Order: sequence, then structure tokens, then C-alpha cells
Amino acid sequence: MPFRFEKSESPSKAVRRVCRERVGAALDCLRQPKHPAAVHGARKEIKKLRALFRLVRGEISVGTYRKGVKALRAAGDCLAATRDARVMLKAFEKLTGRTAGRYADIEKALEKHARKEARRFRRDDAVALAERLLRKTHRRVEGLKIKRTGWAAIAPGLKRSYQQGRDASRLVRRKPAPENFHEWRRHVKDLWFYFCLLHPICQAATPAAADELERLALYLGEDHDLFLLQEFLRNQCKARSQEVKALNALIGARQKNLRSAAVKLGSRLYVETPAAFCQRLAEGRR
Repeated sequence: MPFRFEKSESPSKAVRRVCRERVGAALDCLRQPKHPAAVHGARKEIKKLRALFRLVRGEISVGTYRKGVKALRAAGDCLAATRDARVMLKAFEKLTGRTAGRYADIEKALEKHARKEARRFRRDDAVALAERLLRKTHRRVEGLKIKRTGWAAIAPGLKRSYQQGRDASRLVRRKPAPENFHEWRRHVKDLWFYFCLLHPICQAATPAAADELERLALYLGEDHDLFLLQEFLRNQCKARSQEVKALNALIGARQKNLRSAAVKLGSRLYVETPAAFCQRLAEGRR
């Protein structure tokens, strides 16, 4: 079930179908809650669903939009803590590589934290709650109606997404704070999702362009994972000051490279005005 619109579909039919498929994919992942990759997969599907709601925000009722996004946000939050614990450990392992032994106490603390969050995840029945929220979303989209037809139904959402990403790109150059990079990532991922959706109906939404957006999202995602690791060190590893200082130096160097690469790539991807961007996509329809 690729994340795609089809040429022959109306916007209403396409959105309903894609939503049903993504909800189904998320529920399939949650049938294996003991596997971290499955939890991560469910969160990815939820992010796609939220992006799809944002794409057609202006074409559905305010109540439908708010209720849909609220339920999906809550479903994602159910899975966030255990995912973040695993992500910090993976970020640590990737960053330190063969030198991980120099930070043995920090590694043990991260592993302990991951086990604790996994136990809490199972104890709190987070999977059952996420499943209920996803099924509620499935029922909600069954009767979803899009006000306009054709390109007019999605063009405003595309323009808004590109504008938000462009603004966020400029903001990180002026104020390179972690929260600003994280916000930029959300808009980049939304636009990447839209390029994936549009590929069958729009020549401008090429796999190559989608790959560049995905690469930018990966830079920003790794940067955020390292920020989470920094926060863990600050809050949980104060007694290991020498290890923390050395590891923070590694994190800072890696973040500097990631952010530099992200800004460079982003300046190229967001060079157009929002109007020109949307016009190019409209003219590239198949």
C-alpha cells in the first residue's frame, strides 16, 4: 500500500482511501508492540495521517480537522516515551561507535532507561489506547468530504506547507535553537509526504526531489535525537561529569555538521517563492 494518490481519484476518495490504508498499517505495527521497530513504524504512519489532515485542512470542517488531529496527536503521544528512549540509545551508539567503552556508565544508564520505559509502556496499556484512537480516526474519515475538487482541493495546503518550511528555514539561520530546527523538521517531513503522495499525478514531485527532502529530514531528525541525548545527560547523568563533558563535545561537533548540511540543502530546496513553487507543481501535473 504505497503512500500515493491515484490519477483517477477525486480528492475525497483519495484522502479517505489513504487514511484507511495508513490507519491499517499503524494497527498492523501495533500487533507487535514488543518490537521497537514496530512502535516506530506505527508512529511514522500516524505522522503521515497528521500531515494528510493538514494538507486538506481548509477543505474540511473545523471540527473534523481539530478532532482528527487531536486524536492522532494523542495516539502518537502514547508511543513517544518508549520510542525516544530507544532513539537516544541508538543515537549514542551511532555517535560513539567503537569508542562506546569510554562512556560505559552512560551507556548503562541509557539501557536502563530504555528498559524502564518499555515496562511502563506495557504496564500503561499504551498500545490499547493508541489502537482505540486510530480506530476512531478510521470511523471519522469514512464520511470525510472535501469541499473542492481536483487540484484546487490540495493547492492551498501545499502552498501553506512550503511557506511554513521556507519561514522555518530562514528562522534557523537567524536563531539556530534546537526547538527551531525541530519545528523546521516537521514542515520538511510534511512536504516530503506530499511529494510522495503527488508523484503519480505531478511530474514536478519526482522521486529525486522527494529523496532530497527526505535527506534534509534525516539531518534534522538526527540533530533532534542528539538533542534528546543531551537532555538525558543533563538530567540523568550529572554524577558522571567527565564522561558527560566528553560526550557533549562529540554531540556538539556532530550537530554543527548536521545543521550546516541542513541549512545548505534547505537553502536550495526553499529557493522559490511559495507562489512559484505551487505554479510549478500545477504545471507539472500529468
